[in-house]
Amino acid sequence: MQILARLLQRFWVERRGNVAMIFAVALVPLLIAVGAGLDFGRAVLVRTNLTEALDVAGLAVGSAGNLSTAATQALAQSYFKANYTVDSSYGTPSAVTVSQNGQDFTLNTTVTMPTVLMQIAGVSSLPVSSSVVITRNSKNIEVALALDTTGSMAGTKIADLKTAADQLIDIVVQDVQSPTYTKVAIAPYTMGVNVGTYADQVRGPIAAGKTITGATKANPVVITAPTHAYANGDLIYISGVVGMTQLNGNTYTVANKTTNTFELKNIDGRNYYSYSSGGTARCTKLGCKYYNFSNAAGGSTTLGSSTCVSERTTNAYTDAAPSTTLLGYNYAATGNDCITATIIPLSTDRAALHSVVDGLSAAGSTAGHIGVAWAWYLLAPNFSSLWPSGSAPAAYGGDNLIKVAIIMTDGAFNTPYCSGVIAKDAGSGSGNTSDHIACNAPNGSSAAQSKQLCSAMKAKGIIIYTVGFEVGSDATALDTLNSCASDAAHAYFPASGGELKSAFQDIAQQITNLRLKS
Repeated sequence: MQILARLLQRFWVERRGNVAMIFAVALVPLLIAVGAGLDFGRAVLVRTNLTEALDVAGLAVGSAGNLSTAATQALAQSYFKANYTVDSSYGTPSAVTVSQNGQDFTLNTTVTMPTVLMQIAGVSSLPVSSSVVITRNSKNIEVALALDTTGSMAGTKIADLKTAADQLIDIVVQDVQSPTYTKVAIAPYTMGVNVGTYADQVRGPIAAGKTITGATKANPVVITAPTHAYANGDLIYISGVVGMTQLNGNTYTVANKTTNTFELKNIDGRNYYSYSSGGTARCTKLGCKYYNFSNAAGGSTTLGSSTCVSERTTNAYTDAAPSTTLLGYNYAATGNDCITATIIPLSTDRAALHSVVDGLSAAGSTAGHIGVAWAWYLLAPNFSSLWPSGSAPAAYGGDNLIKVAIIMTDGAFNTPYCSGVIAKDAGSGSGNTSDHIACNAPNGSSAAQSKQLCSAMKAKGIIIYTVGFEVGSDATALDTLNSCASDAAHAYFPASGGELKSAFQDIAQQITNLRLKS
Protein backbone atom coordinates (compact mmCIF):
# COMPACT_ATOMS: atom_id res chain seq x y z
CA MET A 1 0.00 0.00 0.00
CA GLN A 2 2.91 2.40 0.67
CA ILE A 3 4.27 1.75 -2.86
CA LEU A 4 0.82 2.43 -4.31
CA ALA A 5 0.62 5.71 -2.38
CA ARG A 6 4.01 6.87 -3.70
CA LEU A 7 3.01 6.04 -7.27
CA LEU A 8 -0.22 7.99 -6.88
CA GLN A 9 1.71 10.98 -5.54
CA ARG A 10 4.14 10.89 -8.48
CA PHE A 11 1.34 10.68 -11.01
CA TRP A 12 -0.49 13.58 -9.34
CA VAL A 13 2.45 15.98 -9.60
CA GLU A 14 3.51 14.88 -13.08
CA ARG A 15 2.44 17.54 -15.62
CA ARG A 16 4.31 16.51 -18.77
CA GLY A 17 2.57 15.20 -21.84
CA ASN A 18 -0.39 12.88 -21.51
CA VAL A 19 0.69 11.21 -18.31
CA ALA A 20 -2.02 12.84 -16.21
CA MET A 21 -4.68 11.96 -18.74
CA ILE A 22 -3.51 8.34 -19.00
CA PHE A 23 -3.30 8.13 -15.25
CA ALA A 24 -6.82 9.46 -14.84
CA VAL A 25 -8.18 6.88 -17.24
CA ALA A 26 -6.23 4.00 -15.64
CA LEU A 27 -6.77 4.94 -12.01
CA VAL A 28 -10.25 3.49 -11.50
CA PRO A 29 -9.60 0.01 -12.94
CA LEU A 30 -6.25 -0.03 -11.13
CA LEU A 31 -7.92 0.71 -7.81
CA ILE A 32 -10.59 -1.92 -8.51
CA ALA A 33 -7.94 -4.53 -9.30
CA VAL A 34 -5.92 -3.72 -6.21
CA GLY A 35 -9.10 -3.64 -4.08
CA ALA A 36 -10.25 -6.96 -5.45
CA GLY A 37 -6.93 -8.53 -4.54
CA LEU A 38 -7.12 -7.06 -1.06
CA ASP A 39 -10.72 -8.12 -0.46
CA PHE A 40 -10.22 -11.58 -1.91
CA GLY A 41 -7.22 -12.00 0.38
CA ARG A 42 -9.45 -11.11 3.31
CA ALA A 43 -12.02 -13.63 2.04
CA VAL A 44 -9.39 -16.38 1.96
CA LEU A 45 -8.52 -15.61 5.57
CA VAL A 46 -12.18 -15.81 6.56
CA ARG A 47 -12.78 -19.06 4.69
CA THR A 48 -9.70 -20.69 6.18
CA ASN A 49 -10.88 -19.82 9.67
CA LEU A 50 -14.41 -20.99 8.91
CA THR A 51 -13.12 -24.36 7.73
CA GLU A 52 -10.81 -24.85 10.69
CA ALA A 53 -13.58 -24.03 13.16
CA LEU A 54 -16.04 -26.30 11.34
CA ASP A 55 -13.51 -29.13 11.43
CA VAL A 56 -13.35 -28.92 15.23
CA ALA A 57 -17.13 -28.68 15.48
CA GLY A 58 -17.52 -31.65 13.14
CA LEU A 59 -15.19 -33.82 15.23
CA ALA A 60 -17.22 -32.96 18.33
CA VAL A 61 -20.46 -33.94 16.59
CA GLY A 62 -18.92 -37.10 15.19
CA SER A 63 -17.76 -38.26 18.59
CA ALA A 64 -20.99 -37.41 20.39
CA GLY A 65 -23.53 -40.00 21.37
CA ASN A 66 -27.21 -40.22 20.53
CA LEU A 67 -28.22 -36.55 20.45
CA SER A 68 -31.38 -34.92 19.21
CA THR A 69 -31.21 -32.69 16.14
CA ALA A 70 -31.41 -29.58 18.31
CA ALA A 71 -28.69 -30.84 20.65
CA THR A 72 -26.44 -31.70 17.71
CA GLN A 73 -26.87 -28.19 16.29
CA ALA A 74 -26.14 -26.64 19.68
CA LEU A 75 -23.02 -28.75 20.14
CA ALA A 76 -21.71 -27.84 16.70
CA GLN A 77 -22.41 -24.14 17.27
CA SER A 78 -20.65 -24.06 20.63
CA TYR A 79 -17.48 -25.70 19.28
CA PHE A 80 -17.51 -23.49 16.18
CA LYS A 81 -17.90 -20.32 18.21
CA ALA A 82 -15.06 -21.29 20.53
CA ASN A 83 -12.68 -21.87 17.62
CA TYR A 84 -13.57 -19.15 15.10
CA THR A 85 -11.02 -16.37 15.65
CA VAL A 86 -11.64 -13.78 12.88
CA ASP A 87 -12.59 -10.26 13.99
CA SER A 88 -16.26 -9.28 13.71
CA SER A 89 -15.33 -6.51 11.28
CA TYR A 90 -15.04 -9.27 8.70
CA GLY A 91 -18.71 -10.17 9.22
CA THR A 92 -20.64 -12.47 11.54
CA PRO A 93 -20.95 -16.15 10.54
CA SER A 94 -24.44 -17.59 10.20
CA ALA A 95 -25.52 -20.35 12.57
CA VAL A 96 -23.85 -23.67 11.78
CA THR A 97 -26.21 -26.16 10.14
CA VAL A 98 -25.72 -29.91 10.54
CA SER A 99 -27.21 -32.58 8.33
CA GLN A 100 -26.72 -36.32 8.68
CA ASN A 101 -26.67 -39.05 6.05
CA GLY A 102 -25.85 -42.41 7.58
CA GLN A 103 -22.53 -41.99 9.35
CA ASP A 104 -21.69 -38.74 7.50
CA PHE A 105 -22.29 -35.33 9.10
CA THR A 106 -22.16 -32.22 6.88
CA LEU A 107 -21.62 -28.84 8.57
CA ASN A 108 -22.15 -25.52 6.79
CA THR A 109 -21.85 -21.82 7.60
CA THR A 110 -21.57 -18.53 5.67
CA VAL A 111 -20.17 -15.07 6.37
CA THR A 112 -21.28 -11.95 4.48
CA MET A 113 -17.96 -10.08 4.50
CA PRO A 114 -17.97 -6.28 3.94
CA THR A 115 -15.50 -5.21 1.23
CA VAL A 116 -12.96 -2.44 1.62
CA LEU A 117 -11.92 -1.19 -1.84
CA MET A 118 -14.32 -3.17 -4.03
CA GLN A 119 -17.03 -0.77 -2.93
CA ILE A 120 -15.60 1.59 -5.61
CA ALA A 121 -17.06 -0.83 -8.15
CA GLY A 122 -20.34 -1.06 -6.25
CA VAL A 123 -19.54 -4.40 -4.55
CA SER A 124 -20.26 -3.81 -0.89
CA SER A 125 -19.89 -7.37 0.37
CA LEU A 126 -18.72 -10.86 -0.53
CA PRO A 127 -20.38 -14.15 0.61
CA VAL A 128 -17.81 -16.55 2.06
CA SER A 129 -18.99 -20.10 2.73
CA SER A 130 -17.43 -23.25 4.06
CA SER A 131 -18.63 -26.83 4.32
CA VAL A 132 -17.02 -29.90 5.92
CA VAL A 133 -18.05 -33.55 5.96
CA ILE A 134 -17.14 -35.69 8.97
CA THR A 135 -17.51 -39.48 8.78
CA ARG A 136 -18.19 -41.04 12.15
CA ASN A 137 -15.92 -44.01 12.77
CA SER A 138 -17.96 -46.46 14.82
CA LYS A 139 -18.06 -50.03 16.01
CA ASN A 140 -20.85 -52.51 16.51
CA ILE A 141 -21.89 -52.62 20.15
CA GLU A 142 -23.68 -55.45 22.00
CA VAL A 143 -24.63 -54.73 25.61
CA ALA A 144 -26.30 -57.09 28.09
CA LEU A 145 -27.82 -55.80 31.35
CA ALA A 146 -28.21 -58.13 34.34
CA LEU A 147 -30.59 -56.23 36.64
CA ASP A 148 -31.29 -57.15 40.26
CA THR A 149 -35.03 -56.94 41.00
CA THR A 150 -35.02 -58.87 44.29
CA GLY A 151 -37.13 -58.04 47.34
CA SER A 152 -34.52 -55.70 48.79
CA MET A 153 -34.94 -53.49 45.72
CA ALA A 154 -38.55 -52.62 46.64
CA GLY A 155 -39.69 -48.99 46.87
CA THR A 156 -37.60 -46.12 45.63
CA LYS A 157 -34.67 -48.38 44.72
CA ILE A 158 -36.52 -50.17 41.94
CA ALA A 159 -37.87 -46.82 40.72
CA ASP A 160 -34.31 -45.43 40.62
CA LEU A 161 -33.11 -48.50 38.74
CA LYS A 162 -35.83 -48.09 36.11
CA THR A 163 -34.88 -44.47 35.51
CA ALA A 164 -31.17 -45.27 35.33
CA ALA A 165 -31.63 -48.23 32.98
CA ASP A 166 -34.00 -46.28 30.72
CA GLN A 167 -31.47 -43.46 30.42
CA LEU A 168 -28.70 -45.91 29.56
CA ILE A 169 -30.84 -47.47 26.83
CA ASP A 170 -31.56 -44.05 25.32
CA ILE A 171 -27.87 -43.17 25.23
CA VAL A 172 -26.51 -46.50 23.99
CA VAL A 173 -29.12 -47.45 21.38
CA GLN A 174 -28.43 -45.11 18.48
CA ASP A 175 -31.03 -43.70 16.08
CA VAL A 176 -28.93 -44.70 13.08
CA GLN A 177 -28.22 -48.45 12.95
CA SER A 178 -26.24 -48.49 9.72
CA PRO A 179 -23.52 -49.19 8.77
CA THR A 180 -22.88 -50.20 12.40
CA TYR A 181 -25.37 -51.17 15.10
CA THR A 182 -25.87 -50.75 18.84
CA LYS A 183 -28.01 -53.38 20.57
CA VAL A 184 -29.04 -53.98 24.19
CA ALA A 185 -30.28 -57.17 25.86
CA ILE A 186 -31.78 -57.44 29.35
CA ALA A 187 -31.69 -60.26 31.90
CA PRO A 188 -33.75 -59.30 34.97
CA TYR A 189 -33.01 -61.71 37.82
CA THR A 190 -34.13 -62.62 41.32
CA MET A 191 -34.19 -66.27 42.45
CA GLY A 192 -33.51 -67.14 38.82
CA VAL A 193 -33.91 -65.80 35.31
CA ASN A 194 -37.19 -66.22 33.46
CA VAL A 195 -36.50 -67.34 29.88
CA GLY A 196 -40.20 -67.37 28.99
CA THR A 197 -41.06 -69.09 25.72
CA TYR A 198 -37.46 -70.27 25.32
CA ALA A 199 -37.73 -72.52 28.40
CA ASP A 200 -38.14 -75.86 26.64
CA GLN A 201 -35.14 -75.17 24.40
CA VAL A 202 -33.03 -73.95 27.29
CA ARG A 203 -33.69 -76.44 30.10
CA GLY A 204 -35.56 -79.17 28.25
CA PRO A 205 -39.29 -79.87 28.04
CA ILE A 206 -41.48 -80.76 31.01
CA ALA A 207 -42.71 -84.34 31.04
CA ALA A 208 -46.35 -84.58 29.99
CA GLY A 209 -48.99 -85.74 32.46
CA LYS A 210 -51.69 -88.37 31.95
CA THR A 211 -55.33 -87.43 31.54
CA ILE A 212 -57.66 -88.77 34.24
CA THR A 213 -61.01 -90.10 33.08
CA GLY A 214 -62.31 -91.51 36.36
CA ALA A 215 -61.87 -91.69 40.16
CA THR A 216 -63.77 -93.91 42.56
CA LYS A 217 -65.33 -93.02 45.91
CA ALA A 218 -63.62 -95.99 47.48
CA ASN A 219 -60.93 -97.02 49.92
CA PRO A 220 -58.47 -96.73 48.32
CA VAL A 221 -59.36 -94.35 45.50
CA VAL A 222 -58.84 -95.94 42.09
CA ILE A 223 -57.80 -93.59 39.28
CA THR A 224 -58.47 -94.35 35.63
CA ALA A 225 -55.78 -92.85 33.35
CA PRO A 226 -55.49 -94.83 30.12
CA THR A 227 -51.96 -96.03 29.24
CA HIS A 228 -50.50 -94.08 32.17
CA ALA A 229 -47.21 -96.07 32.42
CA TYR A 230 -46.70 -95.26 36.12
CA ALA A 231 -45.09 -97.90 38.31
CA ASN A 232 -45.98 -99.00 41.80
CA GLY A 233 -44.27 -96.71 44.28
CA ASP A 234 -44.15 -93.72 41.94
CA LEU A 235 -45.21 -90.40 43.42
CA ILE A 236 -47.75 -88.47 41.35
CA TYR A 237 -49.34 -85.06 41.64
CA ILE A 238 -53.03 -84.59 40.76
CA SER A 239 -54.64 -81.35 39.60
CA GLY A 240 -57.63 -80.19 37.60
CA VAL A 241 -60.19 -82.75 38.79
CA VAL A 242 -63.82 -81.57 38.63
CA GLY A 243 -66.18 -82.98 41.22
CA MET A 244 -63.83 -84.92 43.50
CA THR A 245 -61.81 -81.76 44.12
CA GLN A 246 -60.27 -83.13 47.34
CA LEU A 247 -57.75 -84.88 45.08
CA ASN A 248 -56.35 -81.66 43.67
CA GLY A 249 -53.03 -80.20 44.78
CA ASN A 250 -51.70 -83.28 46.54
CA THR A 251 -49.01 -85.89 46.03
CA TYR A 252 -49.88 -89.61 46.08
CA THR A 253 -48.13 -92.99 45.90
CA VAL A 254 -49.13 -95.31 43.06
CA ALA A 255 -50.19 -98.85 44.06
CA ASN A 256 -51.65 -101.91 42.32
CA LYS A 257 -51.29 -100.39 38.92
CA THR A 258 -52.73 -101.85 35.74
CA THR A 259 -52.39 -100.65 32.17
CA ASN A 260 -55.16 -98.08 32.59
CA THR A 261 -55.68 -97.74 36.37
CA PHE A 262 -53.86 -97.39 39.66
CA GLU A 263 -54.73 -96.97 43.31
CA LEU A 264 -53.82 -93.99 45.47
CA LYS A 265 -52.10 -95.78 48.32
CA ASN A 266 -53.86 -95.33 51.71
CA ILE A 267 -56.28 -92.72 50.36
CA ASP A 268 -59.87 -93.29 51.49
CA GLY A 269 -62.22 -91.49 49.11
CA ARG A 270 -65.53 -92.68 50.46
CA ASN A 271 -66.32 -89.28 51.97
CA TYR A 272 -65.09 -87.32 48.96
CA TYR A 273 -67.34 -85.66 46.41
CA SER A 274 -68.20 -87.69 43.35
CA TYR A 275 -65.85 -87.49 40.38
CA SER A 276 -67.31 -85.48 37.52
CA SER A 277 -64.63 -84.98 34.86
CA GLY A 278 -61.12 -83.94 33.98
CA GLY A 279 -57.87 -83.88 35.87
CA THR A 280 -54.25 -84.74 35.20
CA ALA A 281 -51.90 -87.11 36.99
CA ARG A 282 -48.29 -86.00 36.73
CA CYS A 283 -44.94 -87.46 37.69
CA THR A 284 -43.02 -85.74 40.50
CA LYS A 285 -39.41 -86.34 39.51
CA LEU A 286 -36.85 -83.84 38.25
CA GLY A 287 -38.02 -82.80 34.80
CA CYS A 288 -41.69 -83.23 35.63
CA LYS A 289 -44.15 -80.40 36.12
CA TYR A 290 -44.08 -81.05 39.86
CA TYR A 291 -41.07 -82.20 41.86
CA ASN A 292 -41.28 -83.99 45.20
CA PHE A 293 -38.03 -83.93 47.16
CA SER A 294 -36.59 -84.36 50.62
CA ASN A 295 -36.25 -80.89 52.06
CA ALA A 296 -33.57 -79.34 54.26
CA ALA A 297 -35.93 -79.31 57.25
CA GLY A 298 -36.18 -83.10 57.34
CA GLY A 299 -39.52 -83.51 55.56
CA SER A 300 -40.66 -83.60 51.96
CA THR A 301 -41.95 -80.84 49.68
CA THR A 302 -43.59 -80.71 46.27
CA LEU A 303 -42.97 -77.65 44.14
CA GLY A 304 -44.11 -76.76 40.64
CA SER A 305 -41.82 -76.06 37.70
CA SER A 306 -41.51 -72.65 36.12
CA THR A 307 -40.05 -71.00 33.05
CA CYS A 308 -37.20 -69.74 35.22
CA VAL A 309 -33.92 -71.63 35.01
CA SER A 310 -31.12 -72.50 37.41
CA GLU A 311 -27.45 -73.26 36.80
CA ARG A 312 -26.05 -76.33 35.07
CA THR A 313 -23.36 -78.54 36.61
CA THR A 314 -21.78 -79.67 33.34
CA ASN A 315 -20.11 -76.90 31.32
CA ALA A 316 -21.13 -74.61 34.16
CA TYR A 317 -18.57 -71.94 33.34
CA THR A 318 -18.72 -72.03 29.57
CA ASP A 319 -21.10 -70.62 27.01
CA ALA A 320 -21.82 -74.05 25.54
CA ALA A 321 -25.09 -74.02 23.63
CA PRO A 322 -28.21 -75.43 25.37
CA SER A 323 -28.34 -78.02 22.60
CA THR A 324 -25.03 -79.28 23.97
CA THR A 325 -25.72 -78.87 27.69
CA LEU A 326 -29.13 -77.91 29.04
CA LEU A 327 -29.57 -75.37 31.81
CA GLY A 328 -31.11 -76.42 35.11
CA TYR A 329 -34.82 -76.69 35.86
CA ASN A 330 -36.30 -74.36 38.44
CA TYR A 331 -38.89 -75.33 41.04
CA ALA A 332 -40.00 -72.19 42.82
CA ALA A 333 -41.64 -71.87 46.24
CA THR A 334 -44.58 -69.65 47.02
CA GLY A 335 -43.20 -66.33 48.26
CA ASN A 336 -40.03 -66.81 46.24
CA ASP A 337 -41.72 -67.27 42.90
CA CYS A 338 -40.24 -67.22 39.42
CA ILE A 339 -39.62 -63.62 38.42
CA THR A 340 -42.37 -62.26 36.18
CA ALA A 341 -40.15 -60.24 33.82
CA THR A 342 -38.56 -62.29 31.06
CA ILE A 343 -35.29 -61.85 29.23
CA ILE A 344 -35.15 -59.83 26.03
CA PRO A 345 -32.39 -60.75 23.56
CA LEU A 346 -30.28 -58.15 21.78
CA SER A 347 -32.52 -55.47 20.34
CA THR A 348 -32.42 -52.05 18.71
CA ASP A 349 -36.07 -51.47 19.68
CA ARG A 350 -35.95 -48.85 22.42
CA ALA A 351 -39.68 -49.12 23.07
CA ALA A 352 -39.44 -52.87 23.68
CA LEU A 353 -36.43 -52.45 25.95
CA HIS A 354 -38.15 -49.68 27.92
CA SER A 355 -41.23 -51.87 28.27
CA VAL A 356 -39.21 -54.58 30.02
CA VAL A 357 -37.48 -52.11 32.31
CA ASP A 358 -40.63 -50.17 33.17
CA GLY A 359 -42.45 -53.40 34.04
CA LEU A 360 -39.90 -54.55 36.61
CA SER A 361 -41.08 -55.26 40.16
CA ALA A 362 -39.14 -56.24 43.26
CA ALA A 363 -39.50 -59.65 44.95
CA GLY A 364 -37.51 -62.78 45.73
CA SER A 365 -34.00 -63.80 46.72
CA THR A 366 -30.73 -63.20 44.86
CA ALA A 367 -29.38 -65.84 42.47
CA GLY A 368 -26.85 -63.36 41.12
CA HIS A 369 -24.78 -65.99 39.40
CA ILE A 370 -27.72 -66.86 37.17
CA GLY A 371 -28.07 -63.19 36.24
CA VAL A 372 -24.35 -63.07 35.45
CA ALA A 373 -24.61 -66.24 33.35
CA TRP A 374 -27.48 -64.85 31.30
CA ALA A 375 -25.72 -61.56 30.69
CA TRP A 376 -23.09 -63.79 29.05
CA TYR A 377 -25.50 -66.08 27.22
CA LEU A 378 -27.27 -63.09 25.64
CA LEU A 379 -23.89 -62.07 24.16
CA ALA A 380 -22.73 -65.60 23.32
CA PRO A 381 -22.66 -66.72 19.67
CA ASN A 382 -23.36 -70.29 20.80
CA PHE A 383 -26.84 -69.20 21.91
CA SER A 384 -27.65 -67.54 18.58
CA SER A 385 -29.96 -70.32 17.41
CA LEU A 386 -32.42 -69.43 20.17
CA TRP A 387 -33.06 -65.87 19.08
CA PRO A 388 -34.62 -64.08 16.11
CA SER A 389 -32.04 -63.31 13.43
CA GLY A 390 -31.80 -59.64 14.38
CA SER A 391 -30.98 -60.60 17.97
CA ALA A 392 -28.27 -63.14 17.27
CA PRO A 393 -24.92 -62.14 18.86
CA ALA A 394 -21.97 -61.75 16.52
CA ALA A 395 -18.91 -63.96 16.75
CA TYR A 396 -16.28 -63.06 19.33
CA GLY A 397 -13.20 -61.13 18.32
CA GLY A 398 -14.48 -59.08 15.39
CA ASP A 399 -12.32 -56.04 14.61
CA ASN A 400 -15.39 -53.86 14.53
CA LEU A 401 -17.22 -55.32 17.55
CA ILE A 402 -17.39 -54.62 21.29
CA LYS A 403 -19.36 -56.79 23.74
CA VAL A 404 -20.25 -55.35 27.15
CA ALA A 405 -21.94 -56.89 30.20
CA ILE A 406 -23.32 -54.68 32.99
CA ILE A 407 -24.04 -56.53 36.25
CA MET A 408 -26.09 -54.64 38.81
CA THR A 409 -27.05 -55.71 42.34
CA ASP A 410 -27.88 -54.19 45.71
CA GLY A 411 -26.34 -56.92 47.85
CA ALA A 412 -24.64 -60.27 48.21
CA PHE A 413 -25.65 -63.21 46.02
CA ASN A 414 -27.27 -65.89 48.19
CA THR A 415 -29.26 -68.43 46.14
CA PRO A 416 -27.47 -71.40 44.55
CA TYR A 417 -29.28 -74.58 43.43
CA CYS A 418 -29.14 -78.34 43.65
CA SER A 419 -31.29 -80.33 41.20
CA GLY A 420 -33.43 -77.34 40.32
CA VAL A 421 -34.30 -76.39 43.91
CA ILE A 422 -32.62 -73.84 46.18
CA ALA A 423 -29.76 -75.67 47.87
CA LYS A 424 -29.46 -76.60 51.53
CA ASP A 425 -26.40 -74.37 51.91
CA ALA A 426 -28.06 -71.29 50.39
CA GLY A 427 -27.37 -68.03 52.20
CA SER A 428 -29.58 -66.06 54.53
CA GLY A 429 -32.53 -64.43 52.81
CA SER A 430 -33.11 -67.23 50.29
CA GLY A 431 -36.38 -68.56 51.72
CA ASN A 432 -37.55 -71.27 54.12
CA THR A 433 -35.52 -74.42 54.72
CA SER A 434 -38.67 -76.47 54.07
CA ASP A 435 -38.50 -75.20 50.49
CA HIS A 436 -34.79 -75.97 50.17
CA ILE A 437 -33.63 -79.36 48.94
CA ALA A 438 -31.57 -81.55 51.27
CA CYS A 439 -28.35 -81.27 49.22
CA ASN A 440 -25.68 -78.60 48.91
CA ALA A 441 -25.04 -76.69 45.70
CA PRO A 442 -22.62 -78.82 43.63
CA ASN A 443 -21.12 -75.71 42.02
CA GLY A 444 -20.61 -73.87 45.30
CA SER A 445 -21.98 -70.53 46.45
CA SER A 446 -23.64 -68.01 44.18
CA ALA A 447 -20.76 -65.58 44.72
CA ALA A 448 -18.12 -68.21 43.87
CA GLN A 449 -19.98 -69.22 40.73
CA SER A 450 -20.32 -65.58 39.67
CA LYS A 451 -16.60 -64.95 39.90
CA GLN A 452 -15.81 -68.00 37.77
CA LEU A 453 -18.39 -66.98 35.19
CA CYS A 454 -16.94 -63.46 35.05
CA SER A 455 -13.43 -64.79 34.55
CA ALA A 456 -14.63 -66.93 31.65
CA MET A 457 -16.50 -63.99 30.12
CA LYS A 458 -13.48 -61.71 30.30
CA ALA A 459 -11.39 -64.41 28.65
CA LYS A 460 -13.76 -64.14 25.68
CA GLY A 461 -13.06 -60.40 25.42
CA ILE A 462 -16.28 -59.21 27.05
CA ILE A 463 -15.94 -55.92 28.95
CA ILE A 464 -17.68 -56.14 32.34
CA TYR A 465 -19.03 -53.22 34.35
CA THR A 466 -20.41 -53.89 37.84
CA VAL A 467 -22.76 -51.66 39.83
CA GLY A 468 -23.20 -52.25 43.57
CA PHE A 469 -26.19 -50.13 44.57
CA GLU A 470 -26.08 -49.21 48.27
CA VAL A 471 -24.05 -52.32 49.11
CA GLY A 472 -22.25 -50.44 51.87
CA SER A 473 -19.59 -52.53 53.59
CA ASP A 474 -21.00 -55.93 52.56
CA ALA A 475 -17.70 -57.78 52.13
CA THR A 476 -19.12 -60.58 49.98
CA ALA A 477 -20.86 -58.19 47.60
CA LEU A 478 -17.78 -55.95 47.34
CA ASP A 479 -15.51 -58.90 46.66
CA THR A 480 -17.81 -60.34 43.99
CA LEU A 481 -18.35 -57.08 42.16
CA ASN A 482 -14.70 -56.05 42.27
CA SER A 483 -13.65 -59.48 41.03
CA CYS A 484 -16.18 -59.48 38.20
CA ALA A 485 -15.41 -56.00 36.85
CA SER A 486 -12.86 -55.69 34.05
CA ASP A 487 -10.80 -53.51 36.39
CA ALA A 488 -11.31 -51.10 39.29
CA ALA A 489 -12.43 -48.32 36.94
CA HIS A 490 -15.29 -50.54 35.76
CA ALA A 491 -16.70 -51.12 39.27
CA TYR A 492 -19.25 -48.58 40.57
CA PHE A 493 -20.68 -48.36 44.07
CA PRO A 494 -23.43 -45.72 44.08
CA ALA A 495 -24.81 -44.92 47.54
CA SER A 496 -28.03 -43.22 46.42
CA GLY A 497 -30.54 -43.14 43.61
CA GLY A 498 -28.92 -40.05 42.16
CA GLU A 499 -25.53 -41.72 42.16
CA LEU A 500 -27.02 -44.83 40.53
CA LYS A 501 -28.35 -42.72 37.67
CA SER A 502 -24.98 -40.97 37.33
CA ALA A 503 -23.19 -44.33 37.29
CA PHE A 504 -25.39 -45.69 34.51
CA GLN A 505 -24.98 -42.46 32.53
CA ASP A 506 -21.22 -42.63 32.89
CA ILE A 507 -21.16 -46.26 31.77
CA ALA A 508 -23.41 -45.43 28.81
CA GLN A 509 -21.13 -42.58 27.76
CA GLN A 510 -18.06 -44.80 28.05
CA ILE A 511 -19.74 -47.40 25.86
CA THR A 512 -20.58 -44.68 23.32
CA ASN A 513 -16.99 -43.47 23.37
CA LEU A 514 -15.79 -47.04 22.80
CA ARG A 515 -18.16 -47.27 19.87
CA LEU A 516 -16.82 -44.09 18.28
CA LYS A 517 -13.15 -44.81 18.89
CA SER A 518 -11.53 -45.41 15.54
